[in-house]
Amino acid sequence: MAYTEQELRQMVKDAGIRMLEENLVQGTWGNISVRIDDKHALVTPSGLDYVVMTPDDLPVVDIETLEWTGPRKPTSERKIHAAILRARPEINVVLHSHPTWGATFASTHLSLPAMNDNMKKYLGGDVKCAKYGLAGTGKLTKNALAAIEGRNACFLANHGVFVCGKTMEDAFEACRALENGCREYIERETVKKTGADEYSVDLSVEYFNKTYKK
Repeated sequence: MAYTEQELRQMVKDAGIRMLEENLVQGTWGNISVRIDDKHALVTPSGLDYVVMTPDDLPVVDIETLEWTGPRKPTSERKIHAAILRARPEINVVLHSHPTWGATFASTHLSLPAMNDNMKKYLGGDVKCAKYGLAGTGKLTKNALAAIEGRNACFLANHGVFVCGKTMEDAFEACRALENGCREYIERETVKKTGADEYSVDLSVEYFNKTYKK
């Protein structure tokens, strides 16, 4: 199904609210891009809360040159969004987020094995961690593109996650599959290393969510 540019703008706005509602981002963190055509994408603006952001606030970025037009400056991570869209013509949506479990796992600099069928279905298997690079730099872009090659997700060391998909719903399913996979891995390793049973781990997670995610 082909969308008009205005429909794509509303799609990005709605996706920003969904990311907040699903605890995939906090405040103005995270960013979204949607392909318009072979050369251009809509990208969320820098430092603007998704609640107050309007569809018309979204700048248009040339994914080849990184030049942009619009009333607001695009996110500094547009380089990674553009690189993924250039390298993956089948991909139309890229999400960058900081979900609780994914951001925690990103601090380990490890690769996440495929923990369940949804990871295989939506992510393409295991998920690699991009080597560390400063935000907005060419080095980080190069590292992220290498880590996500052949997959639909990667971690950014000490930072968060990038996921992508053919559609917006595919990208959200990829993000959910990654977050659930991170949780499964962390809980499994906690049980193995501490001797705690899974019930105790679940109680700790429930307490964390009630206390810190109000």
